[in-house]
Amino acid sequence: MLCLQVCQALLQADYAVALYSDANDPAKAEEIYPGMGQVLSRCRHIPSNTKHRSIPGIAVIKDFKDIRKTESYFYELAPDVTFCTQSSPFHVPSRLYHFIYHGTDLFQYSASYLSSSFPRQKLPHGYITLKKGLNDFLRNILRVKLPSPDWYFALSPSILARLRSNGHRNSSLIFQPSTQFRPRQKKEQAIQVTRLIPEKRVEIFLEAARRLPEYRFILLARTKPGLEDYARDIAKRIPQNVVYQKTSLGQAPHLLEESKVYLYTGAENAMMLSVVAAISAGCYPIVSKNTGPEETIEALGIGTTFSSIDDLVPTIRKVMQEPTDPLEISEKAKPLSQEKFDQKIVDIAGNGVREELGSN
Repeated sequence: MLCLQVCQALLQADYAVALYSDANDPAKAEEIYPGMGQVLSRCRHIPSNTKHRSIPGIAVIKDFKDIRKTESYFYELAPDVTFCTQSSPFHVPSRLYHFIYHGTDLFQYSASYLSSSFPRQKLPHGYITLKKGLNDFLRNILRVKLPSPDWYFALSPSILARLRSNGHRNSSLIFQPSTQFRPRQKKEQAIQVTRLIPEKRVEIFLEAARRLPEYRFILLARTKPGLEDYARDIAKRIPQNVVYQKTSLGQAPHLLEESKVYLYTGAENAMMLSVVAAISAGCYPIVSKNTGPEETIEALGIGTTFSSIDDLVPTIRKVMQEPTDPLEISEKAKPLSQEKFDQKIVDIAGNGVREELGSN
């Protein structure tokens, strides 16, 4: 999503945008992110040569060759500026601005090391640790020189702190924009919008619903290809007071706009757009403690956290019983609008990182 948001900002400023990616399906993009299909179709697509392989060692050797081939093409393309929204190892002949989600996996040469990155495979115990260790070893043997971005943009305060503690002083905080929604008349119901992968910990959402049968819970969840068995297991555990829809937020925005509580159970370090979207819809957010979403609600000044299911249940009940002001909550999300983000990206593309931005 961040990639398409950056492309949209640049296209609106009349930049010619070339997009290097492994996928290029405007119809699919439009289905998941309404309005972004047109953005993708206006970009010149450069197909990726590298693949997500799972054989330890072999992937990094083959990718190394493909990466060098791609870099030679980039030099022929001669861009004025490059924005990177993945942990890419490419060297480019222009200013390079790198968006960072984690801060711990810079410039990896293969897929993420989360188990959900290999959904169709039953991996043996210790496989992912072996894969990462061997790939790191081979990168050292090959003496791979990592790129040196002109600037890093961290997507949360903790990621920025981690970058700077690792010596990346050329870094600052940037907030990813979120689609803005309008609050409707609120119902006493809680909602979560997510993908069905283990890292999202949807089981906590279902258990909270089971313990609070007097309230309605709504789960909007898309199944990740390869994790169909996991999705079926989740479906079997749905309590009677949970409405489960296999769809995206763009196809059912009214369910968010009329919900009083937004419950996010994932434990990611990144700031979650769905939490910001929920705040714009006037939902009161409840998120897991010591996570990126906690930083999100702290930055926007609204919401609360939970540490366990035992303190989550009374927290939900308290918020349901107390009055909230949806319009006042919605105003908290305004600084993270697409318009403000567009202005910042276009300014960076044309003028670089200004001193006041770099001091964040």
